Amino acid sequence: MRFASVPAGFAIGTLCLFCFSGCMPNLPNLQLNTATRYPFIVESQLVTQQVMFQAGQVALDQGEEDRVDSFLTKFLRGGGGILEIKLVATLNDAEGEARLQALRQYIVDHGTQSHEIRVSRIPGGNGGGDPIILSYTKYTVEPIQCDRRNAPTANNPTNFPHPDLGCSMRANIAAMVVNPADLERPQAEQPSDATRRGRVIKNYRAGEATEATRGEGESASSIRALGQSN
Repeated sequence: MRFASVPAGFAIGTLCLFCFSGCMPNLPNLQLNTATRYPFIVESQLVTQQVMFQAGQVALDQGEEDRVDSFLTKFLRGGGGILEIKLVATLNDAEGEARLQALRQYIVDHGTQSHEIRVSRIPGGNGGGDPIILSYTKYTVEPIQCDRRNAPTANNPTNFPHPDLGCSMRANIAAMVVNPADLERPQAEQPSDATRRGRVIKNYRAGEATEATRGEGESASSIRALGQSN
């Protein structure tokens, strides 16, 4: 009995196809990583402002308070970070030191946390009328454009993912993040507050509101103030 040559050739061809399929290039991990395909591009810019005091005064006048308030609003809305207070003054400048401390207390009273403030003293100046400089680093993230949603994918022999895969998620994060600096390096965790934790547990066991509802003494003007009353 003789076997037909066509089925044998077909079997050999099929076997070769399976062998060569193992030599097809694998999909690089780089192509599957949405963080690499749609990176967060964060830029930084130093924002500064001089704070002036009236001659012989260690407290801010109304006009300077308004300027400092505007500066602090931008700092807090940008997600905070480190606010530097820099004093350029002569050695043993008692008036400059008093102004520095008064300004620092003013900043704390208006919503900035103590751990966010860094004070530095630089020798120099003329004494008496030297300004104090406020500064912080402002971070911005470039918007991510998702413009490949309609890319053709009918011919996809390597089974690559759609070029727009993950773009919307990354674009939404870039648009919503409060402090873009967190996209580069998360902020250090602050020490826990044992007093607050104990109060929350006590209220929970007593069936009272922990902090889900705002108390009478709390204000909605700043989220940092929530839970610090009562």
